[in-house]
Amino acid sequence: MVDRFQMKAAGQCVLIVVTSLAAEGTPRMALELCRHWLAWGLRPVLVVLQDTPKDLAADFDALGVERITLNIPRSGRTRYFVLVAKIFAAARKYRPAALLSMPFGWHAMIALGARLDGVRRVVAHVGNYPNFSSGSAQAKFRFLVQLGRPLTDRLVCCSRYVQQGTMKAFGVREWETAVVYNGVPVQEFIPHATPDAKGQDQPYTIGMVARLEKHKDQATLIRAAKILKERGRKIRVEIVGEGSQRAMLEQMITAEDLSGTVRLLGMRRDVPAIIAGFDLFAFSTTPDEGFGIALAEAMIARVPIVASDVGACREVLESGGLGLLVPPGDAVAMADAIDAVRADPHATSMRASHAKHMALRKFSGEAMACEYGQLLGLASAGQLSPAVLQPA
Repeated sequence: MVDRFQMKAAGQCVLIVVTSLAAEGTPRMALELCRHWLAWGLRPVLVVLQDTPKDLAADFDALGVERITLNIPRSGRTRYFVLVAKIFAAARKYRPAALLSMPFGWHAMIALGARLDGVRRVVAHVGNYPNFSSGSAQAKFRFLVQLGRPLTDRLVCCSRYVQQGTMKAFGVREWETAVVYNGVPVQEFIPHATPDAKGQDQPYTIGMVARLEKHKDQATLIRAAKILKERGRKIRVEIVGEGSQRAMLEQMITAEDLSGTVRLLGMRRDVPAIIAGFDLFAFSTTPDEGFGIALAEAMIARVPIVASDVGACREVLESGGLGLLVPPGDAVAMADAIDAVRADPHATSMRASHAKHMALRKFSGEAMACEYGQLLGLASAGQLSPAVLQPA
């Protein structure tokens, strides 16, 4: 690996700031960056704002990533000053060449603390489509983004959809942004053997992997499961993830008499094996979706996909060419699409194969680590292998 991508100076330190170690998008993304950067001779140091949850702590420890936890207060105006001071202290201790902030909005204070100690490059990750609603909370958020503009070298959006929304919502110019797709540890999701054919008595397994939060939409998938059950389909729905909407979803499953059909598996550490066991991946989400890393994982695992027709999914699935798209929140359309996938195995297999090849090229962790390396000033374009970064 090192001979394919030589960093400017082995041993350079880069700070990666995350909100927590929850088993969700940005901490998993940070884990993948650390995996590759360590292999290339860099020294990533993880800066965690909140002590809980700690889902991925063992994974970072297994890599030997140094980690500090700041325990920033969750409320009160003083937390902004505390954050600036603690980031300044971390930069003074580690002398990083660059800093990557996963929190967006808070990145303004993080960038200020880093710049006060002379950190040369600061970039911030933008992982969700902006909220255009009014109100004091959104006004404060927009103020923070504007405050961070002169302190941040680039806002790195996880999709072109998010980039366009960021430019529209905050008035930033295109040159202030960049697009880097979130990367997947491809070696974990590539099936190593052809799955055995299912017997007639085995249920068709539909799965979804995502946090149980309001910007996702597991409820529509559950309603679709009810429709499929009423149609006499023998199915099983497995939903992986944890979050604030769990109690509501549990009540919904009970009310719809789906306890024997739909299971909430909670946070799992064996996601690649679980995805490999799905017959179909259903990604029911909202227009707030920024990318959907689980979509890329399912594509690499060659699992057929049905997803909500929102900007991020449309971009990742190439307007439906790599997976079927259905109107968001439409349970009947989702049930119909699942039936369509089952009814045409040849077309389904072709889509899944194309999706896998495209995802391997665009959504690998290695490609993501290389592109972030460039944006953080840790590598020049000439140091990247053409095999790593191919044209989209």
